[in-house]
Amino acid sequence: MNTHGIRARATFAALALSALALAAACSGYIGYGVVNWSVPEHSLAAGDVVPVFIQSNIGKVYVVGAGADRKERVELPLWQITLHKSASKARKAAAAFGDYRYIYATAKVDGLPVRAQPDNTARQVYRLRQGQKLRVVAVGKGPPVIAGNAPLEGEWLSVLTDDGSAGWCFSFNLDVFDERSGGASSLAPADAGPDALLESVLARSWVPDYYRAMVASERVDISRIRPQWGFFPGRDSLVARIELADGVVSFPYTSIVKTGDKSYRFEGSTLTLEVRRDDTVFAQYTDANGMPQSFFFVSLDVTAEDLIEAERGRRAGVIGSIRSAGPVFVSGNYGVIRFLPDGAFLWSGYQLLSPSVIPAGSGGGGSVETRFFVHESLSAEYDGTLTFTFDSNGAQVTFLYALGPQGLKLEHVGQRNIKDSVVTARNLTPTVIFLTPDADQGER
Repeated sequence: MNTHGIRARATFAALALSALALAAACSGYIGYGVVNWSVPEHSLAAGDVVPVFIQSNIGKVYVVGAGADRKERVELPLWQITLHKSASKARKAAAAFGDYRYIYATAKVDGLPVRAQPDNTARQVYRLRQGQKLRVVAVGKGPPVIAGNAPLEGEWLSVLTDDGSAGWCFSFNLDVFDERSGGASSLAPADAGPDALLESVLARSWVPDYYRAMVASERVDISRIRPQWGFFPGRDSLVARIELADGVVSFPYTSIVKTGDKSYRFEGSTLTLEVRRDDTVFAQYTDANGMPQSFFFVSLDVTAEDLIEAERGRRAGVIGSIRSAGPVFVSGNYGVIRFLPDGAFLWSGYQLLSPSVIPAGSGGGGSVETRFFVHESLSAEYDGTLTFTFDSNGAQVTFLYALGPQGLKLEHVGQRNIKDSVVTARNLTPTVIFLTPDADQGER
């Protein structure tokens, strides 16, 4: 089609719309509409009742009466108006809005899901952009959103987005506000002054909470401790960081805003922080998939390096005590074990243990350490554990051990009986070895 034809069709469409408007003006309204989203520039608020003159399915708009006197004609998207046949039905529907007609929210994070039902497992119908505005339609009931082992603070809201999508969104990552006041209620006053609690949080080092549990139980598993793991507020860099075994997540922020008596939000990110005790904080954020993540961190009197060094010293002491009682131990059936300096060992004549306990091809030497801990139910009989790592194939074989005047007792432990670095049970048919010191061989 040539440009003259296009212009002719456009002119005809404009004339047709004018004719429809004239006809509507002559014959009255096609109904009354309830406004679903405020249009302040035309003096319209959500819940207002307006006359509707035209519905255009081609343009996907209603032509409604706007302005203070409703004499102004404006086009609004179809989703922004709910049409009713009579004014009385429209007013009844508008009354159901209640005070929520003025309640809006903005998304604090990018990718926040809107779901079909008030349930975090329900189908996702929409993903919000950070800062996107939505209207709160109602508060609903549904199962709380769980982050880690704790429910998040908040409630399920029935919402309408700024492009007409409807669904349910949990309020934890929303800034909710009354449009009449124009701001979110969670912001702290600008002149609140220094926050002593926040200053204390920023000045301390925070490590995963299980460090404290290990210290309290005197079972420090150094394979689960790294100096770089923890929560780092980024006071000077304005980049907070959570680094754990699974990786690191960074949170660039512009400021830290107090949102409650002991809670804070890192503005510009999804990260929030709650101080649970003087030495415990609870950090939460929303990941790239829109799922909440949460972790506890604690402040200790010792550093991760101190914990690792102390535990290595304890383990070296255990091996040293065994060497002092030997260093060579002999069994008529299971061979000779020589404990060498620096945690090395030589083991010969263990054929009866291979391959059921010691895999074939393991060779005759390697390193030995006390990697695991003994459950209380076994501590009356055994002093601890010894794990032999063979150099030839890397095989690791763990035994419970007891050291006494008669020598060294070893009992093989299968990996299935070791949970969280603790030997919790014996094998169903344990292999038990008794070895006596061989003073004649001594240090060679």
